[in-house]
Parts: sequence; C-alpha cells; structure tokens
Amino acid sequence: MLNNLIKTGSTLLSNYEVLKLDGDIERVEDCLQGQVTSDINDLANENAQTSCLLDHKGFIQADFIIYRSKDVIYIIIESTLAEHLIDELDQVIKFYQVKITKTDEKVKGIVIKDGVDVEGSIYFKNNEFSLSIKLCPPNESIKDSISFMEWKVFNKMLLNYVFVHTDINKYRPNELNYDKSRVSFTKGCYKGQEIIARVNYLGVNRREFVSGIISKDLEIDSRLKIHGEILEFSNKKIFSTHLKRDESETIVFESIDFIKYSNPS
Repeated sequence: MLNNLIKTGSTLLSNYEVLKLDGDIERVEDCLQGQVTSDINDLANENAQTSCLLDHKGFIQADFIIYRSKDVIYIIIESTLAEHLIDELDQVIKFYQVKITKTDEKVKGIVIKDGVDVEGSIYFKNNEFSLSIKLCPPNESIKDSISFMEWKVFNKMLLNYVFVHTDINKYRPNELNYDKSRVSFTKGCYKGQEIIARVNYLGVNRREFVSGIISKDLEIDSRLKIHGEILEFSNKKIFSTHLKRDESETIVFESIDFIKYSNPS
C-alpha cells in the first residue's frame, strides 16, 4: 500500500524551525535529559531522535526532533510550537547556563527506502521506509523531488503523527503511539515521567492509534474520531484515528484500509 501512494525523495520543510542550544555540551545534555522523554545519552553526533516535552500530568506540550552535530544539539520543531517550547524550557535552562537561540537554517525532509544510501540523519522508520532530516545553510537552494503533500501523507502512513499547537494538552504519548517512538522507559526522571510509566506498566490501553485510507468520494464513518488533518491525495482520504480494541473484531468499517503500527526491524 505504501508503494502505491508515495515515492522516495526530498522536500523543503518550510513549516519547521531550528533551535540551537548554546552552552557546555554536558550541561546541555543534563538539561534536556531531565526534561524530554527520549534518552539523550543515546544520541551520537550526526544522529537524530524524536522526542517530546510533557507537563506534570503527562500531557504533551511539544513534539520535536533532536539533532546532534559536532557536539552541538539542535531542536527541529514545527513552527507553531517553537515559542511554546522556548517558554517551557526557559523555566529550567537558566539553571544549567544554557541558552536557546533561533537559527535561520533550512530543514530538508527526506523519504528513504530501506537499502538505499542515507542522506541526512534518520529519525523515524518502519521495516521498509525511513524519514530523515538534513540541516542546510539559509542560502542553499533545495530542489524538491517530492511535494510537501507527499511528505505529509508519508508521515501519516508511517503513523508519525505531526503534532501542532492546537494539540497541546490534548494527548498523552500512548494515545499517539509516541510511547513507541519518543519515550524511554529506562532513563532517569523527567517531567511527567511518573504518570507515563504508570500508564505503560499498569494501564490497559483499549484504543489503538491507526491511520485510515478511504476513497476520496466516500464519507468517513461517523463512529471514528479524527485526529489532526484529513489529507486528500491520489483520489484517497488519509486520516488518523483510534480503533477500540474490543470492537475491532466485531465492527466492520466498510471500504476503509487501516494501517497499524509495526516495530522497525
């Protein structure tokens, strides 16, 4: 199904901003390690990882990519979330003598098929495809080989939910599959960690976050709650939703193909 709706290539991600964390690298690492959900100790130079910031109740405040190059750490974030993230981190980074500065670097998003030479740094993947990013100088011309719509479609089909400002305080990580791609359950404490750990080890998740694909000329079943944008592409509607696990075997959603999360090999 992926092969029918998407092709590999790259595009300028003009809706992303690049933030640089200035300061001693060990202080930057310590600061982020106590705030974000991913494990900064796993981030080597010229590598990237997905992560997010929670409040004390475990609700997502921002979602982003952390990129490390030459012992400098950058945060690549959807532009509507940048100021909110800065405001949240400003409350703690001063104690680490770290500063956040906006850069004018461009962000190149790249779709890669497994087995092909990698451009940039991979931050999200399944068994067949990967998403990669590359920072480019502001004066560099980026020639698109895929459209921005194709990029958005591919994110939905990989179940990489693109979080925006209107999503703040609406979701915990397990509700968007972020617990599988953005959360470390073995690192030390961070804001919201206790609740997320409790949900993971003691909670019962009766809903599964999936992507749905339906013909463009059909209506989406009203029983499904839609999360985020409905994309229309190649005579299809592509959307994010939840399936109730206890109903998935008994209720038939006619004409809808559902994509479920699969762990990368």
